Amino acid sequence: MFATFQAVAPLLALALTSPPAGTPAPTARPDFASGLANGREELARYQWRLRTEMKVDGVSRLTKVEDVHLGPDGGLVTKKTVKYEKRPEPTPFPKNDPRASSERPLTSIEEERLAETAMDVMQLYARLSPDVVRRWQEGAELLPPTADRKGLVRMRGRGLGRPQDEATLYLDEKSRVVDEIEVKTTVAPEIRDIAFLRAEFEKLPAPGAPSGLRIPGRIFLNMQFLGRRVTLEMTTTDFSSWP
Repeated sequence: MFATFQAVAPLLALALTSPPAGTPAPTARPDFASGLANGREELARYQWRLRTEMKVDGVSRLTKVEDVHLGPDGGLVTKKTVKYEKRPEPTPFPKNDPRASSERPLTSIEEERLAETAMDVMQLYARLSPDVVRRWQEGAELLPPTADRKGLVRMRGRGLGRPQDEATLYLDEKSRVVDEIEVKTTVAPEIRDIAFLRAEFEKLPAPGAPSGLRIPGRIFLNMQFLGRRVTLEMTTTDFSSWP
């Protein structure tokens, strides 16, 4: 599973550059596709600390902390593993234990499959090309703020990563800077198991960083698969220039 978790980090390539300075028109849409391409290029100049935690049915199964940066191909390069903790596989209940018929302890094989499937969902959206994003934004609609998210207009559309998904960008009403992205999608192309993905953006917290560069400070995935609830949470800290 150690190698499996390395695959998720390219999701950080969702780094964006903000729209040009100035007050956009009320109906103006951000060029999300161009911001994505520029943000990936800018992010490659930094390294940071990445914390990843996976839970299954609310129980923490793995926690990993790494010092990382992006390589020339946009993939993650681990400079140093700071922490790696994996919960041991639970002992099966004896056959005469009443819990044996009602509770199903998680096996290492099942856990590996859950982790790989969660990574596949994350990677689907991590590897979106600017051209794919551009097609999505052309068909997305601009909506006013909701009562619980005042000051944030919404850009919503279907078909970002899968034909049936629904993606919503939350944008600052005045600047059109992306504050958050939410995606409701499916675990596989077949509409069977549901997944929810959220990325919360912030200005890159590093001395001398470009003022318009925004990176996901927290990434969260929640999905149902094989009768289990799987969550992944990633947080980024301690950014500095690289190399």
